[in-house]
Amino acid sequence: MSAPNDFSTPPSTTTGFMGKLTAVKLPLWVSLALLILWAVSFAWQGLAQKRLQAKLDTDRAAMTAQADNDRQALLGQLRTRAGEASEASLREFGMALAWAVRGEMIRNNLDQVDQFFTEIVKLPGTERVLLAAADGKVAVSTDRRHLGAEASTLVPPETLALPQVTVRSEADGTVLLVVPVMGLNDRLGTVFVTRRPADAFAGL
Repeated sequence: MSAPNDFSTPPSTTTGFMGKLTAVKLPLWVSLALLILWAVSFAWQGLAQKRLQAKLDTDRAAMTAQADNDRQALLGQLRTRAGEASEASLREFGMALAWAVRGEMIRNNLDQVDQFFTEIVKLPGTERVLLAAADGKVAVSTDRRHLGAEASTLVPPETLALPQVTVRSEADGTVLLVVPVMGLNDRLGTVFVTRRPADAFAGL
């Protein structure tokens, strides 16, 4: 009895080639494509980060320049007000000072406040400038010995709660400018500017 006929088609050379291509070549191309996509994505992210950093640097420089301009404008105002024998002039300066310090405190930039105070204390008639924080401690002062001290030991305790810009004549003849610095919902601190007796404003 003869063996049954086998009518199945024998594997061709073409089928073997396609099998090898599917098994070997295609995964290599896929890997290469993924590698290219990853490289492009990485390069794009790096470019986006560089652009973002450049924008941040530009914005920071602009903010610094604006802060410098505001500080110089305020100092110019102080020089003008310092020559005027008027309590109203000192109050107006106090209100401008409150806004300037408020902006820096909201940004938690006490170094800028310190630089600002250092410039103010150089002006004729100014003896000391300090900032009492909300906790009652001296956060910034032109007299470094006072940093961290209880402000109530350096200024009249009741002035720490004054609700508005106030000019006081003290017993020793000095003139004390009290400047509350208010946030949106609470008091951030209080600035005190002490002027020497010889430069006290007339009529106070």
